Amino acid sequence: MKNNILKKAAALALSSIMTASMSIQALAFYNTPESIKGIHSSHVTMVHDMVDLGCKQVIFQFNASFLKDEFQMQGVDALIDAYNAADLTVTIGVMNDFQPNDALLPVDLSVSNLYQFNTLTDMGKQRTEEVANSLAYRYKDKISNWVIGNEINNQLQWNYLGVSDINEYAKAYADGFRIFYNAIKTYNPDARVFIPFDYNWTMSGGDMYYASRDLLSYLNMYLTDTDYGIAWHPYPQDLTNPDFMNTSPLATDDADSKIINMKNLHVLTDYMQNQEMLSPEGKVRHLILSEQGFSSIRGEEAQSWAIMQAWEKAKENPYVEAFLLSRLVDAPVEAVQGYAFGLWNSNGASETPTTKKQAWYYYQALN
Repeated sequence: MKNNILKKAAALALSSIMTASMSIQALAFYNTPESIKGIHSSHVTMVHDMVDLGCKQVIFQFNASFLKDEFQMQGVDALIDAYNAADLTVTIGVMNDFQPNDALLPVDLSVSNLYQFNTLTDMGKQRTEEVANSLAYRYKDKISNWVIGNEINNQLQWNYLGVSDINEYAKAYADGFRIFYNAIKTYNPDARVFIPFDYNWTMSGGDMYYASRDLLSYLNMYLTDTDYGIAWHPYPQDLTNPDFMNTSPLATDDADSKIINMKNLHVLTDYMQNQEMLSPEGKVRHLILSEQGFSSIRGEEAQSWAIMQAWEKAKENPYVEAFLLSRLVDAPVEAVQGYAFGLWNSNGASETPTTKKQAWYYYQALN
């Protein structure tokens, strides 16, 4: 049965801090889902569709710039409220998009898709604290899972900082993560906070993208005292080919596999069972599969079959807490690259849904 917990249960220290600062009491909230089945979507008008699919979880992307637009924030509020009304466990991905002349950014020029939260300067830390506290307080009793950043091992595209040393890079991210972690846990001790990685396990590209295993080792050194979790993106090796089982030669069953996707997911969870990687409570850390998509560009049957295989792989791994499929509706900017991940076709100009794909019905049938 759904264990939708909303209880007043702050520890004395947290309670006194909150009383002094915000005159409220911290709330322990975590909406434990009935299933790992989930979807990536920001379609407030399609919540019924997610429920019809049998989804119990949902993830959406939040850009830090939204906080400067109250109208935009009211839309986010409405989206989150709709998800909670449908009893969906909500995961938010908090991204740092480009905002001119904002100390939240580590650089002044637009050079990447997304950026690391700036902890290299005092003003950057202050802005990161402002964003973290604002979001943590606003959604303290509405969001269960928080993912800080996007594929942070990929500096070039998704987490730009502008440094070349992996230790300096890891320390800066760890500082920002801790700011978010402390804010989130202050307002909601039961929330879970995750570090996101792409599928590159031991494969790297210099200081443009780091091997996740290497970066994770540094991050664990700085964050071992926290209850951080892992948000993994186990896409097929070739994002245009959904047949991950037969076309992912870099995904091998050994500990030094180049990549980790649904074909060899156990390599990740085997590693996380090592003593030095356990949580402060001595447990394997929380793991969600927060982004994986299977394109229909090679046919809807191929997409459907891949989703079914990936689902079975996720179900057989006892450490997977969420299988968040990307995505509900094709994103035109992705589809033109061959990444037609949606369960719905779009109109090609926007993420307006047109017709259901075969995979919609296959995903609905999985349990």
